[in-house]
Amino acid sequence: MADLSAKYSGLVIASYGRRGILANQDGVEHRYILKGRKLRVVCGDHVMWQSVDGSAEVIIAEILERRNVLERPDSRGKPELIAANLSQIVVVLAPKPMPDFFLADRYLCAAAILGAKAIINWNKTDLSNTLPEKLTRELDKYQALGYSVCRTSTKSGAGMELLESHLAEGVSMLVGQSGVGKSSLINRLVQDADVTVGALSTANQEGRHTTTASFMHTLPNGGKLIDSPGVREFAPVIRDPGKIQNGFTEILRLADSCRFTNCQHLREPDCAVKQACD
Repeated sequence: MADLSAKYSGLVIASYGRRGILANQDGVEHRYILKGRKLRVVCGDHVMWQSVDGSAEVIIAEILERRNVLERPDSRGKPELIAANLSQIVVVLAPKPMPDFFLADRYLCAAAILGAKAIINWNKTDLSNTLPEKLTRELDKYQALGYSVCRTSTKSGAGMELLESHLAEGVSMLVGQSGVGKSSLINRLVQDADVTVGALSTANQEGRHTTTASFMHTLPNGGKLIDSPGVREFAPVIRDPGKIQNGFTEILRLADSCRFTNCQHLREPDCAVKQACD
């Protein structure tokens, strides 16, 4: 029976379905279980938890207010929670597969709406000494807009120190297309990442490829990195179309000059954004 008189604060560092692992204020880890269906806990959540008499598992009693939450559409098109309280999103691109810059823009837009910092990581630099002019122009555009662009190779180790410095504070998450090298980056950044993931999956008894599993790794430099192996590639949910412009600084700068404050920059008259495009 739960001791309702004592509640403790904790941080969810692993989440897989109704079970997971949290760390208390002293860093001691406890396995937890969710009771009922109302609570939806994800990696990065700050929670209040209680002990249970005669059980090695604790129960989560309350989710504290989230700074933000990253979502993706599930198989039915409904929002599925991925991670909470993110400080930074790292958008990983590479020469191969061909970059999907529209998807990259969606990630950057989602980060802005969440109030999280965003950086671009150009990975697999070992594949080519020179980039095609088109790709160079695209990366230059991001830098001109104020985004930091790291260039890395997990094979040679080039650029890894710079990436590590960007991850030294707060809670970050790597996102991007399949095949751009996110797994290799995580394995370089996190010592024994595969061992940690494997051990947690074994404890969950659902296998390594549980799609809802997510893990928070503590990096050697002190930052934290959330990894959701089954959902590293996804299109983020943007609930309010009116906030999309917040993710595009070049649009946001012009929006104040539009005739209407709720201008969608589509067909409205005296739209400063449309005029700039023309």
